[in-house]
Amino acid sequence: MKRITVLLLVLLIFQIKLKSQIDSLIIQENDIGLCTYNGNIVTSSSTITGWTGPGFIDADNGIGVAISWGVFVQTEGVYYLTWRYAFGGTATNLRDGKLIINGSTIPDTVIFPYTGSWSNWMEISPVPVLLLSGYNNIRLVAVRTGGLANIDYLKIYGNGVASHQCVPQYRLVVTSNDTMRGYVSYSPVQELYNVGTVITLYAFPKSGYFFQSWMGDVPSADSVFSFAINRDIQVTARFLPNFLKNNIDTTIIGYATVQDDKGTPFLITGGAEGDTVYASSLSELKSYLGSSVPYVVKFTGKIVDSSEITVKSNKTLLGVGELAHLQGVGLSINQARNVIIRNITISHVHPQDAIEINGASKNIVIDHCEFYSDREHGTDYYDGLLDIKNQSSFITVSRCAFHDHYKTILISSGDEQYADTVIRVTFHHNYFFNCQDRLPSIRFGKAHIFNNYFYNCHSAINTRMGACVRVEKNYFQNVTTAVMAAYSITGGMVNLIDNFFGTSNYITEPVCELEVPYSYENHLDSVINLPFIVPDIVRITSAKEEFETWSKIDFDISINYPNPFNPATSFRLTIPKTEIVKLKIYDILGKEVATLLDEEKQPGTYTITWNANDMPNGVYYCQFIAGKYNSVRKVVLIK
Repeated sequence: MKRITVLLLVLLIFQIKLKSQIDSLIIQENDIGLCTYNGNIVTSSSTITGWTGPGFIDADNGIGVAISWGVFVQTEGVYYLTWRYAFGGTATNLRDGKLIINGSTIPDTVIFPYTGSWSNWMEISPVPVLLLSGYNNIRLVAVRTGGLANIDYLKIYGNGVASHQCVPQYRLVVTSNDTMRGYVSYSPVQELYNVGTVITLYAFPKSGYFFQSWMGDVPSADSVFSFAINRDIQVTARFLPNFLKNNIDTTIIGYATVQDDKGTPFLITGGAEGDTVYASSLSELKSYLGSSVPYVVKFTGKIVDSSEITVKSNKTLLGVGELAHLQGVGLSINQARNVIIRNITISHVHPQDAIEINGASKNIVIDHCEFYSDREHGTDYYDGLLDIKNQSSFITVSRCAFHDHYKTILISSGDEQYADTVIRVTFHHNYFFNCQDRLPSIRFGKAHIFNNYFYNCHSAINTRMGACVRVEKNYFQNVTTAVMAAYSITGGMVNLIDNFFGTSNYITEPVCELEVPYSYENHLDSVINLPFIVPDIVRITSAKEEFETWSKIDFDISINYPNPFNPATSFRLTIPKTEIVKLKIYDILGKEVATLLDEEKQPGTYTITWNANDMPNGVYYCQFIAGKYNSVRKVVLIK
């Protein structure tokens, strides 16, 4: 008992000396030095009395509840902190805390003894801390489930100390995608970082694996990477098996192959890290695609149902054989990453979308697929063939057929979805035919639309709510409006490059400049060739009888291709049924220079002659259209 009394007496003498010899600063609830708090500032109470200043902080319950302050000191050195507080209720419901100074935790727990009542206020024993010259952040964090005591003020003893405008602090979380594949480190190591602190990340792959990239809030392809923190950051090192280096699918291009607008690469692998499995039933598809395990799922056959299949991360769905058809069955890609959907036909899905990409999904590839419904049920019976929304981004849609539908592709679901500015999507070498509109309709985000063929549609691309769309080397045929900005409170922008619009209407402004962060030039085809190239490479399995009829249509040039002609050449056409037949000539730039035929023809064989006597030497393209049959030939005029 004597020892305790002596210790208390020594502490009291120390506090008296401290208060009499050193300046002090008190930070109340209305001072600029109070930065953040979890809880409420109480300025009036019918049950609690005795606080000073305008009020007190009634902190929340729970571990991790925190209050922070900002101070400025002239000289680096040891300063002393104390808090005036009240701790009532139950004495065993402890209110202790830990102290974090400039992001580093002080080892000793800060003890707040029981005061017996919420109206009984006292100061704790001063806690010595090292403060640096300049700005310092002081953070008190609860380590008990009861949270913190009620805090009246923070008092700091020391010369030349002043409250300071608060500097933001942020957290950092660094992980590996698999600790068996590689490990990570970073410096400096702190619980919290002042804004602007430079942090260096390190990634170390283990034997048999390679480092691909950092994923998350600060993507990078560099295994050693530094950045200045300016927000809470989560970042993951992606380590992959070495065998994937030799199995890179170079046919996948576009936004799906990157992580940001700087072009940080993302290697699309789908389910290649897992087993290859075969599915022919709905239950098998749901089991494999909904698993958290990577799979390459090979699907064959036709499934008719009215359900939806969830597709999780690291999956490949690959149609094999003559038929891989989901009728009435949609795919939901939600909060997923690294997904490939290829060689699949999806049709007549009601009431949901054929494919929905949702929940900030990233790095998704839709390739060589077919999507359709019908136009007999009216505009509102079916939803979309493809929806991309809620911050889903870095998506490539390639070599697909979209046909016989009204509201085809929607990107961002509403004028209020401002977070969808992160959306990035590439459409290339797709065939859109017999559609009403939304090819696509895009709000907020950025899209690169190149080398697509639009045929027999009412309207195609609709840019809305500030979206920026690069429309490059596309072919629009029998499309009323190729590019527009309509149906939102604010329009979008366009970047038109070398398109063939034919007779379509289109806007040319407002203009945006979209520089895409990936290479694609080696995949660009000539615009005039698209009606011939695109229908041949996309997946079209529907309407077999109609296609068999088309196959009976014969179109040929009467001389041996590619012999040059001067000044005339003849085209022989065979039509198996009554059709509107068109035969047009285009120059090398895609400009229409002659219409040889545009009328209904009865079944039979016809010879059409083009006299190019008034045309200059060069390469010309001849386009033949009969119903849905479309073919292009090249001829050379040499005089």
